[in-house]
Amino acid sequence: MKKQLHLYLFAVLMVFLSIGPFIYVLLTALKSSEQIYDPNEIIPSYITFSNFYHVLFRSNFVRYFCNSIFLAVTTTIICMFLAIAAAYGFTRYQIVGAEKIKLAILMTRMFPGILLCIPYYVIMRQLQLIDSYRGLILMYASFTLPFAIWNICAFFLTIPWEMEEAAMIDGCSRFQAFYKVILHVAKPGLSVTALFCFMTSWDEYMYSMIFISTTLKKTIQVGMKDFIGQYSTDWGLLMAAVVLSLIPVLIFFAAVQKNLISGLSAGSVKG
Repeated sequence: MKKQLHLYLFAVLMVFLSIGPFIYVLLTALKSSEQIYDPNEIIPSYITFSNFYHVLFRSNFVRYFCNSIFLAVTTTIICMFLAIAAAYGFTRYQIVGAEKIKLAILMTRMFPGILLCIPYYVIMRQLQLIDSYRGLILMYASFTLPFAIWNICAFFLTIPWEMEEAAMIDGCSRFQAFYKVILHVAKPGLSVTALFCFMTSWDEYMYSMIFISTTLKKTIQVGMKDFIGQYSTDWGLLMAAVVLSLIPVLIFFAAVQKNLISGLSAGSVKG
């Protein structure tokens, strides 16, 4: 009983440490400027939504938000399509040097992002993709695709070939067996991988900061710098923007949460 109490207290502490920063950000977003700088107003005596109103209707935040949604969703779709195709080929066909190819794909993630800025810039300039969404999508896909391929391969390896073979014996074509059997069984793993691709693209800052120069093409992570001045920071507006920027990730997480735990555990069975 005493051990269970310790575990319970430890779990409560971990939960508090996890959600504590978010609660602080939310409370700050709901404060007026006077309350933010008042040390006695840790919990606001009254709530104001003026910060959210200013962010949504008196700034370019909505445009930045839509830009990030477009980039993250497009990157996720492209990565999932290519990763599923590649993973199916690696796990269902005899490909000469498949393991070496997979290792080479994984090795592309071993380089720090800052090291790739100059090569990316040279390539994007030659392709005339500087300051364009297409350039950002290609860059985002390039560093999310390797993990997506490896992760989906791990899930496909847990699916017996006999299930697909039985579907084809029952009259399904190879594509129908793939669509109705493989994708259905691997849904938890696909959900986890899609969530990773979306969050990676949504949270990316460095490349969008370097390669996008047009104000209205900024992503939400770069656009939030508008609330940081040279000599001061409007913490109320910045915290309101942070809260709003979490909404897509929370919605995505809520949509796939029933598959998330099973997906994370199933993907570790085989690799």
